[in-house]
Amino acid sequence: MVPSEGQYHGENHDYNQGDKPVFTYTIVTVGATAVDLVVQVGTFPGADQLVLAREVQREPGGSTANIAVRLAQLGEQVAFAGLIGDDSAGQYLEQAFARERVAVELITTVTGGSTASAVVMVNPAGQRAILSLGGTALYSEIAQVPAGVWKSKLLYIGEAYLPLVRQLVTGACSRGQQVFYGPGGIFAREGWAALAEASRGVRGLFLNWEECMLLLGKEVKVPYELPELARWLARVIKKAGWWQGELREIVVTLGALGCIWLAPGDLSWQPALPARVVDTTGAGDAFTAGYLTAYLKDWPVETRLKFATACASLTIEGQGARWGRITPAAVAAKLQQEGGTASD
Repeated sequence: MVPSEGQYHGENHDYNQGDKPVFTYTIVTVGATAVDLVVQVGTFPGADQLVLAREVQREPGGSTANIAVRLAQLGEQVAFAGLIGDDSAGQYLEQAFARERVAVELITTVTGGSTASAVVMVNPAGQRAILSLGGTALYSEIAQVPAGVWKSKLLYIGEAYLPLVRQLVTGACSRGQQVFYGPGGIFAREGWAALAEASRGVRGLFLNWEECMLLLGKEVKVPYELPELARWLARVIKKAGWWQGELREIVVTLGALGCIWLAPGDLSWQPALPARVVDTTGAGDAFTAGYLTAYLKDWPVETRLKFATACASLTIEGQGARWGRITPAAVAAKLQQEGGTASD
């Protein structure tokens, strides 16, 4: 059932100005969870084309939900905040969180709601195409958001309507929480001006290459590779005036190329690690979880990028967004295999 405005009004009533915050979690993630119908296909269908499914599986998903699960596997005390319906699909998702030790007390079950779902098509190269089927997933107003979201060192905001992003960021910053934001492709289409206004006050921004180009108004791929690509992007973002307010870092994932980290007057990059590509679904989510984990440990930027890239490379070696367990030991083994360690 959706909480009433009197019950939750985006306020932590246990917090008083001047008091030292008491953290229940190291991180809270706010966004969407959904049931994924993962379909293996020989090729993606074109217009008026029929393709046959080779294999079909039901899996828990949703980008922010995947991030929460990976954070828990990496040892963080994490809670997921979002909406599910009071149906069997909602119970399935909640049980999946609980198995991974993601706190579920901030999940709101909507009476009569239909839990969100999506069809994820995966081709033999591991590439994916996603069709969202909609459903109960996103908060529509701050009154729906549990007060527990304020009880963490760090708040990660994923899929969320921009007016709510503005309210979440304002509330978090007033309580001394650090905020990272990953808008995703749908909300990146709102344009940089709208996104920047909604997220004013965030510490860090996560984008993939397509989202970054969309926000910059670039319609063609730049024919550069690392590190030239990182230097080009730093110039373009500076010229576009993105470095305003509290924004201190932008992380752009590049798929098979790796990733770029940008800050006012600084940049870094990390090539992708070798991996056997089975399914790229969830790679960006694992990367984000790895980066946030390393950030909370106060590791240097280069180490954060290396650790996050290892998390992503482990994910794509199996089928599904949550394939395998991305644990500190698994990441350390991957880095050792590639000649580096998480503490480099």
